[in-house]
Amino acid sequence: MAKICVTIAEESVGKVKEQMKKAFEAGADFVEVRFDFLKPGEVMAAVDIIGEDRGRCVFTLRSVAQGGKFSGTEEERMRLLRKLAEAKPMLVDVELDTLKVNDNLADYLELASIPTLVSWHDFEKTPPNEELSSILTEMRIFSTYVKVVTTAKSVDDSLRLMALYEGALGLHPIIFAMGEAGVLTRVMSALYGAPYTYAALDRAVAPGQLTLAQMRKLYDGIKGNRS
Repeated sequence: MAKICVTIAEESVGKVKEQMKKAFEAGADFVEVRFDFLKPGEVMAAVDIIGEDRGRCVFTLRSVAQGGKFSGTEEERMRLLRKLAEAKPMLVDVELDTLKVNDNLADYLELASIPTLVSWHDFEKTPPNEELSSILTEMRIFSTYVKVVTTAKSVDDSLRLMALYEGALGLHPIIFAMGEAGVLTRVMSALYGAPYTYAALDRAVAPGQLTLAQMRKLYDGIKGNRS
């Protein structure tokens, strides 16, 4: 069955734990904790309160330049990313561009064998597949877990994006598109080989994101049609 990861993006530590509990009770397989929605000084307190659930979490600390909300400096983000990695979550999400310009962080993640999800986003369009294939090749340097997210302007963009899975041999790829035209890719990604797909608990965190309940209903329907 397709695995679903619910994105938790809250502005208080207590709310993070509360929403995580709701997500798991509602049937989420994993959760992504968006620590960039918290104040920098509250990040490690949130890690502590998550406790043993860290093994089912993707830890993300996205900068404003990368579409996130982290309010601290980039130096502070690098320090916190290392601490998040040390907490041993299921995966720590680090942008490809961040790894390319921070050799110390990249070396640490590799030497410490930290499971890293290398991510790349285009918030405006879906580039040609040749360009996206080159990005996937760059990602292989840092991890086998990779996440490529574009913005679909048409169904054709979405269908073209799904073709990237064919060239992702040896990787654990998560490839989908944001936007209304990209909803199809969010559903299909797990069926094409993604280890999981993303969903919201009750409100979308990204354009085109479906809720956990909607995703489960769709997958149940697909499973029913196959049987």
